[in-house]
Amino acid sequence: MLWIIILLSATAIILSLIFSSDLSQIMFNNRNFGSFAILSILYAATSALFEYMIAYLRAKGKIKQLSIINILSYFFMTGSLIVLASLGYSLEFMIWIYLLIYLIFLVGLSVSIIREIDLRKPKLDQSNLDNLKKYITFSLPQIPNAILLWVVNLSDRYLITFFLGLAQTGIYSASYNIGSVIMAFYMPISFVLLPIVAKFWDDGERLKVKKYLEYSTKIFLVLAIPASVGLYVLSKPLLQLLTTSEFVVGGILTFLVALGYIFLGVFQINTLIILLVEKTKYRPLITGIAGVINIVLNIILIPQIGIMGAAVATLISYMVIALIVSLWARNVVNYSMDYVFLAKVIVSSIVMALIIQYLVFPTIFGIILVLMVGLAVYVGCIFALKTLSAAEKEILYDIMQFVKNAVIRKP
Repeated sequence: MLWIIILLSATAIILSLIFSSDLSQIMFNNRNFGSFAILSILYAATSALFEYMIAYLRAKGKIKQLSIINILSYFFMTGSLIVLASLGYSLEFMIWIYLLIYLIFLVGLSVSIIREIDLRKPKLDQSNLDNLKKYITFSLPQIPNAILLWVVNLSDRYLITFFLGLAQTGIYSASYNIGSVIMAFYMPISFVLLPIVAKFWDDGERLKVKKYLEYSTKIFLVLAIPASVGLYVLSKPLLQLLTTSEFVVGGILTFLVALGYIFLGVFQINTLIILLVEKTKYRPLITGIAGVINIVLNIILIPQIGIMGAAVATLISYMVIALIVSLWARNVVNYSMDYVFLAKVIVSSIVMALIIQYLVFPTIFGIILVLMVGLAVYVGCIFALKTLSAAEKEILYDIMQFVKNAVIRKP
C-alpha cells in the first residue's frame, strides 16, 4: 500500500509540474496560479502519506500517541501560518513552510513505525493473497467514496469561482471554515467508535451496537447543535478578528454550513453500519447521490442567490445522506432518534443564543466571555429541562469511559 501511494503521488506531482497552467485554470479559473496548483498536489501527496501512517497507529490502538501527533502537527502548522502572516510573508512562502513542517512530522512518524515493524517486501503466498482479495473487496469501494465525498465538500467553491469569481470564493471560504468547526465534534467519536462497535458486532451483541450508535449520535448532537447556534452569533466578530472587512459575512451563511456539518456528522457516525454489514459497495452510490444533488443545486442556486445558494446546496446534500444511513441503521439494528431529546437540545441552544447575542464584542476577551456565559446557560437549560434521564446519563458515561480508556491505553 505504501509503495502504491508513493507511486501515485509521484505521478501526480510530475503531471502537476507539466500541466500547472491547465490545473490552475481548472482549480482557480485563472491560468496565472500554476505554483499554487503544484502546491495543492504536493499537499495532497504529503497528507495522503501522513494519513496512511496515522492509520497504522489507529489499527494498533495507539490513540493517545496519535492524538499527540495530530495536536502537535496542527499547533506548529497553524502557528507558523499566524507568525508568517503577521510578519508579512507571501502566501506561497507560507504554504511552503506549512508543507515543510508537515513533511518533518511525516518523516518522524515513518521512522518510528519502520523501527517498530521494519519495511520489507510483502510475501505473496496463497494465504496472503486470499486475505488480500477479501480486503480489496471490502476496501476498494472506499476509494471512489472518498473521491465523491471530496467532490461534495469542494464542488461548491469550484462552482462559486466559475459563476462569481475567486473573490466570492474567498468570502465564502472564510465563513465556511468557521462553520466546519463542527466536524471537531464528530471526528473523534466516529474515529474511536468503529473498533468498539466492530467488536460488539463480531460478538453478536447487536443491542450494544444499537445503543452505541444512538448514544454516540446523542453525544455529538448535544455538543454540535449549541455550537452551530453559537457560531451563528459569533461568526461575524470572529471574522472581524481573523480577516479584513470584505470577508465578514458570517451569520446565517456560517449557520447553514454548520448545520450541514451536523448532518454530515450524523452520516459519519451511522455509516459505520455499512462497514459492519460489509456492504461497502453501496457507499460510493450514497455519496454519489449527495454529489449529484450538491452540483445540481449549486448550478441552480449560485446564479440566483449567490454564495448563500452554495451553503443551502451543501446542507441539503448532507441531509440526504444522513437520512439514508439512519434508515439503513434502523433496518439493521432498529436504530432510532429520540426527538424529545432533540427538541430539548434545540430549545436550550436557542435560549443560549438569545442571551449571548447581547454580549458579543469583536475582541478575544469578549468572545471568551460569551463562550463561558453561553456554556453556563446551555448546561443550565439542559438540566432544567431534564434532557437526559438517569439511565441515559449512565449509558453516556459508560460510552465516554470506554472512549477514554481507548485514548489513554498505553501502547
